Amino acid sequence: MIKVVIDIGTNSIKYLLADVCCGDISAVHKDWVKITRLGEGLGKTGRISPQALLRSAETAEGFVLDAKTSGAAEIRIVGTMALRTALNAEDFLRRIRERTGIEAEVLSGEDEAVLSFLGALSGFDQWKVKNCCMIDTGGGSTELVFAREGEIVCRSSLKIGALTLTEKYFSKDVVSREDLVNADNELKALFAEARAPFRAETAVAIGGNATAMASVFKRMEKYDPTEAHGTILSEEEIDRQIGEYSAASRGERRKMTGLDPERADIILAGACIIRYAMKSCGCSEAVVSDRGLRHGVLLNM
Repeated sequence: MIKVVIDIGTNSIKYLLADVCCGDISAVHKDWVKITRLGEGLGKTGRISPQALLRSAETAEGFVLDAKTSGAAEIRIVGTMALRTALNAEDFLRRIRERTGIEAEVLSGEDEAVLSFLGALSGFDQWKVKNCCMIDTGGGSTELVFAREGEIVCRSSLKIGALTLTEKYFSKDVVSREDLVNADNELKALFAEARAPFRAETAVAIGGNATAMASVFKRMEKYDPTEAHGTILSEEEIDRQIGEYSAASRGERRKMTGLDPERADIILAGACIIRYAMKSCGCSEAVVSDRGLRHGVLLNM
């Protein structure tokens, strides 16, 4: 049976069209990502801007049309941090409802964390991730899930993501040492509050920032999800990438092999968050999963 999930995030909208059989994803037909920046400027105004609302709504509507044309039996639209916090989130939800006939669901931070965890681990042999911490760095929030033997022990959602951290500290073309120190101090304080219940054996990193870092590490000319999936990012490699991004202008980052030019402005923030999340869960390396929230939602339809 063909099912579709449209995941409306703070930075991007993801579209997954797949066959689901016997509680498993048997075949993925389409797995698309469009960066729309729904949460652009949200931290300053508390509202989704008219431009961001329009481009994000049009993208979501286009995905719904493709899903219906493709014969999807079920379509589910979910929203995350931007739609949890924006004062005018209902304007966006109303437009989606009126234009597509589908009621978009705004996930709580905890539900997002759990579904992301289920999606991320669906792509691995369970024995490899018995005692783990999942790190999901989005545009507007970061989710952490600690699990033992596949059972969730605790979960938390931090109100900081790659887009919001970029707008706060890394908005200049060239990042200063002071910017890095200020961002570092904020992350240190935030992750100190997210107390780890145990030292994880494995950190699993998901989301566009993690897969982008895997792509840069492997110097992919064109992103390959199967090659990115399972990539090990060591603490040294993450620090190397942070140094490379912070020393480069945005224009220089756009030319880096393996990095999507549309992610060049927020990748430094994403890498910094992943580094602190790893320290928080006690791991010196992270394994990248190309699966995430959209897969978890799909498996729960």
